[in-house]
Amino acid sequence: MNLDANVQKILFALLRKWKLLVLFALIGATIGYFYTANFTTLTYTSTVEFLATAVDTTDDVSSSATASTETVRTSNTSKMNYAMRMLPTYIEVMNTNTFCEQLVIDLNDTYNANHKVSSVIGTYAITQVEETAMFKVSVTTTDAEFSYKIAKQLEKTIPRVFKRTNSGLVEATVQDTAVRATSAGSLGYFKKCSIAAAIGLVLAAIYVILRTLLDVRVRSTEELTEKYNIPVLGAIPDFESRGFQSSAKGVEAYVSKEK
Repeated sequence: MNLDANVQKILFALLRKWKLLVLFALIGATIGYFYTANFTTLTYTSTVEFLATAVDTTDDVSSSATASTETVRTSNTSKMNYAMRMLPTYIEVMNTNTFCEQLVIDLNDTYNANHKVSSVIGTYAITQVEETAMFKVSVTTTDAEFSYKIAKQLEKTIPRVFKRTNSGLVEATVQDTAVRATSAGSLGYFKKCSIAAAIGLVLAAIYVILRTLLDVRVRSTEELTEKYNIPVLGAIPDFESRGFQSSAKGVEAYVSKEK
C-alpha cells in the first residue's frame, strides 16, 4: 500500500473515530480544570513603573541663554536615546544578587522586619517598555501585602541604585506607584484547559493511528486486490448482516406459509 493510501486510511479512521477524539479532548479539559482549581497556588502582583533619564552633568546646553530651541531639543533627544541604550545594563544590575541583598536590607529597615534574601529573590521581574526609556517592575508573591511592600520599597531602592551606578549618568523616577493587589492573579483556566484538551486529543489520535496501521485485516475486495495484485474471483456474502437476515426471515416466512 502506497503512502497516499496510508494517509487516506488514517484520515478515514480519524473521521470514523471523531467521537473518541472529542471524548478524550473533553476528558483532558476536565483534568486541566480540576488540576487548576485544586493545585494552582494563588498569587498577587503589585507593579511599579519607572522612567530612566540621562543626566547632563554639565548642563551647558540647557542653561545657556543663547542656545536655540532646536539645539535644546537635540540635546534632550540625545539624552533620551542614551538612557534607552543604557537601560538594559541597569536592568541587568537590578537582577543581580547584590541588588537583591540591598533590597532586603532596605526592606527590613523600612518595615522593621527580618526577611531573608531567599524570600525576596525571584519575586520581581523587570521589563523594558519597547522603544521607550520606561521600565516596569512586577512583584508577585503568594501574599498581597508582601508583594505591595516589596514594590513600595523598590520605589526608593531603585533610584538610589541608579545614582550609584555608572557615576549616576542615568536616573530613575517613579511614574506609576505601586498598588496593593485586591484579588489573585488569573489562574489561567482557559489556557490550561486548552493545553490539557489538546494533549487528550493528540493521545486519542495516536491511539487511532497506531491501531489503524497495525491492523492487518483485509476489509474489502479493493484492498485485497491492491495489496496482493491478484484478481478476486468471488466473495462470501455476510449472512449476518441485516439485509441477509431480513431476506432469510422472508424466505422462512414464505416457506412456512406454503406449508
